[in-house]
Amino acid sequence: MRLKTLLIFSSLSVLTACSGGSHSDLEAFTEEVQRMPAPPIKPAPELPELARVAYTGRDVRDPFVSAPVQARAIDNVGGDCPQPDLNRRQSELEGVALDQLTLSGTLKSSNNLYSALLISNTGRLYRVELGDYVGLNRGEVMQITPQQVLLREWISTGDGCWQRRDTTLQLLNSQGSSDS
Repeated sequence: MRLKTLLIFSSLSVLTACSGGSHSDLEAFTEEVQRMPAPPIKPAPELPELARVAYTGRDVRDPFVSAPVQARAIDNVGGDCPQPDLNRRQSELEGVALDQLTLSGTLKSSNNLYSALLISNTGRLYRVELGDYVGLNRGEVMQITPQQVLLREWISTGDGCWQRRDTTLQLLNSQGSSDS
């Protein structure tokens, strides 16, 4: 209790010592600075005159008008190279990139086939089975195991041909799969 009283008393004495006193020297300095004339402002540097250039692009596309996107026709250089079925109706999941999908789990049906549960980055849940298509590169679901989904994608080589690439979606959490 004595220590508390001593601390309070010493704090009050320090605070009262700081509040008292005259600020006349500070006020005098402020008045002196305000009486001094302001320093002159340097003039802005002169900018060089730029040479005018005539616009000669009347025969090219106006950059301020949007032009329709036109795909350039590519001749099939390879002849008999593999091609995806471009006339097949695309599923909703073919509009979602694979990096926006997470394998949440798998379900095992009574006929011992697995279905995968995919969650998009928007929180939407999708159920996919063998033969479904997923991702922007026309990835076909080839295999579903309790821990992963194997996709076979079509990648354009740019010369009119396509090549196949295998990609997997791994189960990241420890929930595992469920038998139903």
